[in-house]
Amino acid sequence: MGERPPLFLGLLAEHPELIAEVGVLRWREWGGGSPTPGAWIQVTAREAGSEHLPVTLVAMDLDGHALGAVALGEYDDALDQEERAGRSPWLLGMVVRRPERKCGVGRLLVTAIEDLARSRGHDRLWVATGAEAVAFYERCDWERQQALVLSHDDQSTTVVLARDLLTTE
Repeated sequence: MGERPPLFLGLLAEHPELIAEVGVLRWREWGGGSPTPGAWIQVTAREAGSEHLPVTLVAMDLDGHALGAVALGEYDDALDQEERAGRSPWLLGMVVRRPERKCGVGRLLVTAIEDLARSRGHDRLWVATGAEAVAFYERCDWERQQALVLSHDDQSTTVVLARDLLTTE
């Protein structure tokens, strides 16, 4: 694990100049089928709330550039209503710029979004993620709840994990 760069966290709503930058980060990570980042920037803008969900936190370097971001939302729209029934809120759009991975930025963002959810009265937090990120969440004390096949075309599996916010480890 590398050394975490100097950074500060803030609400994306208070740094609107970073919405496009965060949207591009997300597009580079997951936007495979999209030729341009426009839709990803629009989603990021919608998630940039402050008072009501969704809310996005952004990790910034000392020059004010986005190192990573994570959102807290009422639901994950990648899941259907049955799959997310009775589960809220959800961790959404967690991304860290590649050069800053494996140095604590992601863990800091997850801890901060857990604290934000707890401060808003939530006792449990959910995330749906691809198999490659499951081990990261498990290292952050999240527990697997179920595996879902969301696309019958490619049989890709999404794993739903949860974190009990009433216990701190």
